Amino acid sequence: MKRIMLTSLEFGTSFGVDRAICDLIIAGRLSAVGCSVTGSLWTKEFYQLRDVVEWAEHETKVGLTVCLTGDAMPVTDFGREIFGEKFPNQNYYRLRAPLNLLPDELIAAEVAAQIDMFENVYARAPAFIAVQGNMARFPVIANTVIAIATMMRGREPAVVAPLASRRYLSGFVNKAVGSGLSVIHSGPSMPMQVEEDDLRDFFWHGLNEAEDQMMVFCHPAYKEEVVESKKEKRFWEARQNQLNFLNGEEFPFLLMEKDIFLF
Repeated sequence: MKRIMLTSLEFGTSFGVDRAICDLIIAGRLSAVGCSVTGSLWTKEFYQLRDVVEWAEHETKVGLTVCLTGDAMPVTDFGREIFGEKFPNQNYYRLRAPLNLLPDELIAAEVAAQIDMFENVYARAPAFIAVQGNMARFPVIANTVIAIATMMRGREPAVVAPLASRRYLSGFVNKAVGSGLSVIHSGPSMPMQVEEDDLRDFFWHGLNEAEDQMMVFCHPAYKEEVVESKKEKRFWEARQNQLNFLNGEEFPFLLMEKDIFLF
């Protein structure tokens, strides 16, 4: 028997994503959801998530996805002053991290502000904290998340470990556990393929080496109405296909055959 945490970390990023996540929670097909609070959708959509989590038969964990890159917008005035209306891409962090040139005070301010925004709107602490784009592989970001989570006395969330080298991961786990935090290990992501056979094969063969209670990531979404290119169209088709597969009749029987549990 193996228990995985099938997780989408993207609630609050688009209407199509939010609808898909809520439908999967109601169907009992998602173990955990990470919420992005940096965009305008968070304050508009949170109540739907909170309602379906309360209505659902199974307990879906709701956590925070800390966003520090991509299309996410800084939450603090400090962040907007330095970065403008959007965070920099991952190359910014990749090039500066080895030289210890990342703005640690700004990162700490953004992480703390995003936690506050989650708690103020959702009216409870996040069950876990993950960092978008596997960015916890950068020590400054990982150490900041652990330090701030440790200060949440009485409501400490688990922290999601990044996909990283064994040595780095060992250091991350030791630091988090030494600070009194629980650690959730990151596992593989469902493939972004249009073919259903690829998704079936992922659950049949791709999780054989996965650890118990490991977080396995998915990207379900209803297809957006406006797509500008063939690449973007294929991207949304792949996400719609993940949703259809997870919500389909075959999926629970596949889990049963492999002795995999989501809760």
